[in-house]
Formats: sequence, C-alpha cells, structure tokens
Amino acid sequence: MNIQQVVDNKKKYMDMLLMADPEEQMIEKYLDEGEMFILKEYGEVKTVCVVMLLKNRKCELKNIATREEDQGKGYGKNMILFLCEHYSSQCDTMYVGTGNCQKTLDFYKKCGFVNSHIIVDFFVKNYKKPIYEDGIMLTDMIYLKKQLESEVNVKKVVDLALEAGRILLKNGAEIFRVEETITRICNRFHVDQVDIFTLSHAIFVTAENDMEEAYTKVKQVPLSASHLGIVAEVNDLSREITAGNVRIDEASERLKVIDKMPAKKWYFQVLAAGMGSGFFGYLLGATLRESVIAFCIGCLLYLWVLVGKKHNMSKMIVNIVGGAIITLMAIIAIHLPFLGGVRLEGMIIGSIMPLVPGLAFVNAIRDIADSDFLSGTVRMIDALLTFVYIAVGVGLTLSIYNNMGGGLMI
Repeated sequence: MNIQQVVDNKKKYMDMLLMADPEEQMIEKYLDEGEMFILKEYGEVKTVCVVMLLKNRKCELKNIATREEDQGKGYGKNMILFLCEHYSSQCDTMYVGTGNCQKTLDFYKKCGFVNSHIIVDFFVKNYKKPIYEDGIMLTDMIYLKKQLESEVNVKKVVDLALEAGRILLKNGAEIFRVEETITRICNRFHVDQVDIFTLSHAIFVTAENDMEEAYTKVKQVPLSASHLGIVAEVNDLSREITAGNVRIDEASERLKVIDKMPAKKWYFQVLAAGMGSGFFGYLLGATLRESVIAFCIGCLLYLWVLVGKKHNMSKMIVNIVGGAIITLMAIIAIHLPFLGGVRLEGMIIGSIMPLVPGLAFVNAIRDIADSDFLSGTVRMIDALLTFVYIAVGVGLTLSIYNNMGGGLMI
C-alpha cells in the first residue's frame, strides 16, 4: 500500500468522496482548504480522505471513503493510522464527525477514537434530502476525538529503529545497511533529524523532532555469528514500515519474533559445511578422493563448532581446536591403506572452509570502502585473528605429528 497527498485536481475523486458525504455542495466547503490523501494498492485508488487543520493544534477528519468492493480489507484503518502519525507532529487532537450509525461509530472506536460531543439535528438542518445508512436515518452529528500526542514520540520511534539496527549488526549486516535502516524507520514516523554513529559492536543514535524533543540512546552489540536469514527478514520489515503498512507496536512485536529466529537444523548445517569443504577443496586443486574426505572432515568439524556454540566457548578455542581436528583427521586419512595416494594439503585446504570468516572479511572491506574505517578495521582484525587461530591449530598439530610421531609431510 502507498499513501500520498493530492494537491491538484481534487475533484477528480469526487465520486469516492460522495460515498461518505452525499452532497457535493457540502464537500466543496472543505475540499479546497482541506488536505487530501489517497491510498493506492497496485496502482489503484482504494481509499480517499480529507483533513482540515483547525486552531489550537487540532484537526478534523472531514471525509474518508473506501470503494465498496474494497471495504473490510483494512484500507480505511491504515489510512487513519497514517493520518494520526502524519498530524501528530503538528496537532494534539483529531476530531471526526459521523452520523448516528452504530457500524460507523464502532469502526472509529476500533481506531482509537472516543466520544466528544453531539450536534443535534445536524443532518436534518444542513442537508436537503434525508440521509440513510444501514437503513437508519441520520439526524445528529456525533463527534469523536483521538489524542495524537502519544501516537508517535521520539523515544518510541528511536527504540524501534535502534532495535532493528541492533539485530542487523548482530547478524552480520554492513554498517551502511544498519544506518540506512535506522534512518528510514525514523523518517517514516516523522522523526527527521537523526544522527547515527555505528561501530562494529555499538550504535549511537540521537534524534529530534520538530518540537525540539530530543532523545539519545546507545546500544552495545557484541560480535557474534552471522545469520543472513534474519538480516533479510529485517530488510523486508523495514520496507513494509517505510511503505506505511506496519504500525510501531506491530513492528516491535515482529522484531522480537525475527530476533528469535532459530538457525537451520543442525544436520543441515553439518551437511552444508561438509559440502562446502568438499567442493571448495576440489575447486582449489584437490583430487576427487581428497574432496570426498574433505567432505567427511568438514561434517565432523562442524559438529565440534556446534558444540562450541552451544556451550558459549571462546572463538579462539573453537578455531584452534577446529584446526587441530581438521589436521588430525587428514593425518589419519593418509595412513589408511585403502585411501592411498591422498595428499595432506589437498584435504586440509578444503576442510578449513567452514571456519574461514568470509562474510566478516568481505564486510570489513565494504566498510572500509564506505569510509567506515574504524568499524572496517575492527572487523578486519577480528577476521585476521580467526585466520591466525586456525593456523595455530593446524600448525601445532602438524608440529606435534612431525616431532613426536616421526611423520613425513606427504
């Protein structure tokens, strides 16, 4: 859904406005001075409305209509939600007047409006012909109101945007993606003055609205394993928020669900690690037999990685022991007579791939290319240290094998 303001040629939508207000003469009284909005989906106008700004930070929803065939699909509710957010920065209260039809009154009350006052015999005195709705003759104008000051506030918006940024950064997103997402969410809810400073492990946000209401928050984000599925889900949610399809409270609940998304089943991860080891080994010069062995070693290696994650082991220990496991399994393989002719390096070069921090290394380069030198450097150091841990595990095992076991490099 897409909502946009109409400035010119407002009478083009007169046929829809007449659905809510049956006399064109009455509509013309507020059409020119009012602000018109239309809600479109797939290029077709579904809902149209007109809002009048009043004195003392108040506004009135003068007309809202949805095409008959599209009623009951949430278009009117989404339009009212948008209007409340849009006018919350300049108005404290929104009024809407309607007839004494219970169905319409229930709709507005579901949208958060409460009773305000009544103008007796309004429709009788101001309309030439009787107006009926759901078989009921409209007589009195019943006004409802909704307070807008709490509809959207800086703190609530920044908390939402910062949580989205935290989830992205935690799961391997680039710095520019994190900052762009935070900015888009804030702008969507009319918090336009946003300053963001993002590091590889922290986000600093300061925001201010038109009323000079400022809010600053810092969020620490420890370095952790990547989960691109979560990154994709947050990206999709941010697009829906930007399009005006998701409310703040709904977005917060969806972020909680996304943040708890589990990884793939352990056997899928193990199989993927094995396939990565085997295919990368073959691409890097291993024979077919060595690649098959690398597949098996990769599967065993990732079982260890999953155990390390489950028990929150240090990255250093996981990678050093992982390098040792790879080398030990390769050494055992070269001594098995039925696997004769396999090379140690052919098996190791593929098997280490599940440990290589490829995503972190690429993101570090991208951050540096985007002039995020501090974050890029931290990520680069973290990736390089991982390479060192793997090398220590492999080198230490080979050293023990050669010095204590009298083995020869084959």
